[in-house]
Amino acid sequence: MFDILSWFYRYIFIFLLACFLLVSISIYFYNKRMLQPFLSVIIIVTAASSFALLSICGETIDYKAVYIGLIFCLKYIIARILLIKLLRIKDILLYDIVNMLLAVGLAMLYRLSPDYAVRQSLFTILGDTTYFFLFYLLKKIDIKKDYSKQLGLVILVTLIITQFWGISISGSKNWIEVLGYRFQPSEFLKILFVIYISAILSRGLAKNIFLYSSSSIVIAASFFALQRDLGSALIFSAVYLILLFVTDDKIYPTLLSAAAASVMAVISFYTFSHIKSRVEAWLNPWRYVSGKSYQVTQSLFAIAAGGLLGTGLNLGNPKFIPAVHTDFIFSAICEETGIISGIIMLSLLCMATLIGLNFSKNCKEPINRLICLGLSSMTGIQTLIIVSGVLNIIPITGVTLPFVSYGGSSLISQTMNIGILYFVSMNEKGDKDE
Repeated sequence: MFDILSWFYRYIFIFLLACFLLVSISIYFYNKRMLQPFLSVIIIVTAASSFALLSICGETIDYKAVYIGLIFCLKYIIARILLIKLLRIKDILLYDIVNMLLAVGLAMLYRLSPDYAVRQSLFTILGDTTYFFLFYLLKKIDIKKDYSKQLGLVILVTLIITQFWGISISGSKNWIEVLGYRFQPSEFLKILFVIYISAILSRGLAKNIFLYSSSSIVIAASFFALQRDLGSALIFSAVYLILLFVTDDKIYPTLLSAAAASVMAVISFYTFSHIKSRVEAWLNPWRYVSGKSYQVTQSLFAIAAGGLLGTGLNLGNPKFIPAVHTDFIFSAICEETGIISGIIMLSLLCMATLIGLNFSKNCKEPINRLICLGLSSMTGIQTLIIVSGVLNIIPITGVTLPFVSYGGSSLISQTMNIGILYFVSMNEKGDKDE
């Protein structure tokens, strides 16, 4: 019975995602704000129906799935009301898109492992409290002051601590354990780095500023290479090049930086064995199908097995993919809910990036414009990197799919990203009103 229900639910799931995307497009591009309540309805229906289906996949009803679905829906409704009433956020579309991605990710995580979903649901609640904490904190800080030196020092000290006292998980030494709790400092350093580089480049691009900012990214990327955190090194470098390109009146500083990054990548290939191994697995995946390419080949098999519509929730075999709950959750989504669902998910992530870029365009202050550009670009770049990795377009880098993959550090840093975007955008509007 469950197999039949799951098979039919594929069509309902794709329909709900497609409706959500079309309504979001209508609101964003055609200013149809009267459709905004429909997004909330679709999110609640998607979460409730997905967890209802998962609750009957066994011989008895799994009430844990029901509780997680209800908790998520209540969390979303309450947080959405508070964001509008207390923080005066009018452009709530970005928050709705984020929660649709969270709903899909949470349902897939429960299908993979209920324990992951339970922890992730707690992270989503903590993430929503981050919005209010950020607004309170940022209002207490004089954001017009230059904090670049302090931020640079915090970033450097954190990188040094991680290098010498960090712990290795899955081959990467990018974790720190405090009082029994582990977290990834690099996830939070991404945000600090964007603010830090934006503060520097907002002064203009004189020779000393170019050398200062370039040396900063070289130092950060070098630490990440030593920590075997290829994904963070790539994201930091890409975001820096984008911010530099926008600030650059002359094209040669950007070209010089891009060339230097390419040279560093080649040197890293010959210097670090783990980078060389990943590149070899990318170039010849079928040659090492039972070894270093096992992860990516299983990802390709899973996506191919799902086809356009998917096998049905809980009817595929995504657990054959190592780290499927983090790096490769996109493959699991494509296998069980279809490539069409995967494409819609990517479209929603593109919309989230576009909304952030629009915030940047509307900012008058150079530093605010660069911060919004950097933070929104980071979401787009991270999505591009991980999806390209699971499709074997580029080597695997070990980053998460924003708002979908499992991970407390990743999810909380991404909600901080959205919170800062909202605060900077509203702060600009407040300055204009004055």
